Amino acid sequence: MNASMLESTLLQTHFDVIPFGIYVVDVATYEIVFVNKHFRDSMGVVEGRTCHEVLYDQTAPCLHCRIPELLTPDGKPNGVTVVYDHYNERDEHWFQMQEKTMGWPDGRVVKYAIAVDISELKETQNSLAEAHAQLAINNKELEARNKILQENIELREHVERIARHDLKAPLSALVGLPQVLLDNYDLPEAAADVVRLIEQAGHSMLEMLNQSLVLFRLETGSYVLAPKPVDLADLTRRTAARLAGMPVARGRVIRTTLDGRPLTPRDHLEYKGDGLLLGPMLQNLLVNALEAAPSGNDVAVDLRPQPDRVVIAMTNPGEVPEAIRDRMFEKYVTMGKRGGTGLGAYSAMLAARAHGGGIALDASVPGQTTVAVTLPRLAGEEGA
Repeated sequence: MNASMLESTLLQTHFDVIPFGIYVVDVATYEIVFVNKHFRDSMGVVEGRTCHEVLYDQTAPCLHCRIPELLTPDGKPNGVTVVYDHYNERDEHWFQMQEKTMGWPDGRVVKYAIAVDISELKETQNSLAEAHAQLAINNKELEARNKILQENIELREHVERIARHDLKAPLSALVGLPQVLLDNYDLPEAAADVVRLIEQAGHSMLEMLNQSLVLFRLETGSYVLAPKPVDLADLTRRTAARLAGMPVARGRVIRTTLDGRPLTPRDHLEYKGDGLLLGPMLQNLLVNALEAAPSGNDVAVDLRPQPDRVVIAMTNPGEVPEAIRDRMFEKYVTMGKRGGTGLGAYSAMLAARAHGGGIALDASVPGQTTVAVTLPRLAGEEGA
């Protein structure tokens, strides 16, 4: 018995225990000469019939038949094994085919084929391919939307910068006119008061425009800090006095202290910082405290100098809703107050961070809220 026939005998012995469909075909006639138990259980007795008839319901050899690839020019087994995937339209299943030729015990040259059903694998691969394709489409759509969004943001910022610049020129002129009227015309006192209110409103609007530009630079990281000596005690007194005369403080008292004792005109607390940021920061936080405090209550501002930092703590009666405590200093977060923009606490946070410091909300005492700003001292700066 030659090696090829020995191989066929051993394979035939073990074919029945293999859990895949196996069939053996005469390469000359395409007649099925053997099927294993797995194949027989599903197809029945098929020996003697052609493979293309049994497997594919065709009357002629299949176009995908690999027998010519497995024979030498003189029709002998060439020892080549071919492996390929094939879709059988007859039963709508995918199979991985492994085929090889050999000599059969009766002397014929045959091809044996092992067919492994890989339909589930193909479905999984197809699903993954579809998912990848859809993901690629979604990514492209997202990139396009992000590009449009970025362009819109840049356009908005450009328009805002133009608006600030274009508004400041005529507003600066308008701010100067009330003083001209007061200096050159003998206005009745009531009219003079109205003119002073117009001047005050113009200054407030000009300050708002300047602060909006500062806020934009802080957000984009383009703001350059200009630290100079600032008297925080004087800044606190002036800010408290200015706000005390405004409607926001009506029925409320602002108490200013230095380490817990009343702040006096003789007290000074020098800190090297950027006054363009510190003034609005203090005012925004004080306005928030006044608006949150019930009428008839006090709002406290305590300056706490330390060797390496200064802490400014503002305390008011009333509690910040739990739903926004963790987001208090995020942009556009507001406690629902009428006309609130949610920018005051946010801009104060940016100003504190620009100085290398931070800001924190303390709601641990029931019925009371404290906002503490920590401002580190610069290297070499002497503490008070």
